[in-house]
Amino acid sequence: MAVHGGNTEEIARKYKLNPSEIIDFSANINPLGISENVKKAMIDAIDKVVKYPDITYFDLKNSIGEFEKINTRNITLGNGAAEVIFNIVRALKPKKALLPAPTFSEYEEAILSIDGEIEYYNLKESKNFNLDNEFIGNIKNNIDIVFICNPNNPTGVLTTNEFIKKVLNKSILTNTIVVIDESFLDFVKDNKEYSSNKLLNDYKNLIIVKSLTKFFAIPGARIGYGLCSNKEIMDKINKILVPWSINVIAAEGITKGLTEKQYIKKSIEYIEDEKEYLYSALKQIKYLYVFEPSVNFIMFKILTNLDLKGELIKRKILVRSCDNYIGLDNSFYRVAVRTREENNKLIAELKHILFDK
Repeated sequence: MAVHGGNTEEIARKYKLNPSEIIDFSANINPLGISENVKKAMIDAIDKVVKYPDITYFDLKNSIGEFEKINTRNITLGNGAAEVIFNIVRALKPKKALLPAPTFSEYEEAILSIDGEIEYYNLKESKNFNLDNEFIGNIKNNIDIVFICNPNNPTGVLTTNEFIKKVLNKSILTNTIVVIDESFLDFVKDNKEYSSNKLLNDYKNLIIVKSLTKFFAIPGARIGYGLCSNKEIMDKINKILVPWSINVIAAEGITKGLTEKQYIKKSIEYIEDEKEYLYSALKQIKYLYVFEPSVNFIMFKILTNLDLKGELIKRKILVRSCDNYIGLDNSFYRVAVRTREENNKLIAELKHILFDK
């Protein structure tokens, strides 16, 4: 099983801490927390658990369709973005995948679950882990599927629409499916130039994956979706779906959440401000090299030999060590953008640890 952030319960047991005392910088969740209107919708939905969810998820799909400006027949749902990824792979059964490295581990897990082969393209630290034309050159006739995380997790690198179009055009020639994971794109201010949504009608080899629980701060509820205009692909995915994979509480919460324009606007603005604040502060700390962020998390490299995760957990702060990502080692860490108070706590503790060396 892949290692992820957000495992505060496990960490608390290991270090004999109270989970509620841990400040969790390892999971990239909206620091504003759940919207009160979404919370109310989820609480009100408790009375609906005595019945099965609507197996067609009519209202939920309509709300996603309106949010994405897309026909509901082009939407597939999942119990989180991770399940959508696994559903795509299980449905299409690709024999060989091309993955950039480092990137989100569930692409690898999904491919390996069907005994597929993986070709990794190692992103270059010297190029700040950006995709380049050499990556496109690796899309060949034996590559059945390509995954691109945009913005990439854990590096935070954004890939432009123009580059993605180049990937799609090359992939048409090689009969390759391209999956763009935009699970964090909703956090990005002015993200229209990076969204692949407007490419869906023109490219039948494109699938977009999105998460809903990160932005709306309900990761425990699990809900995500995929978008694709290719009927043949959608039919294959629909054939392998597990019925009622999303519970009514999550469905009602997100149906409400997608209409929360003020909450969405406020969240993007808040994260933009705090991202810049945290990035600027981290850059001032001795022994850190900080990669410029685009989204609600920041990756940095520690320039001295130290178990930073272990030192911070002693101070009840949990960060994401990136040593299990292909292409990274134990000098790389990722931290979420949180509230000003929590960000200041992280900054202060990092200074104590690193300035005292």
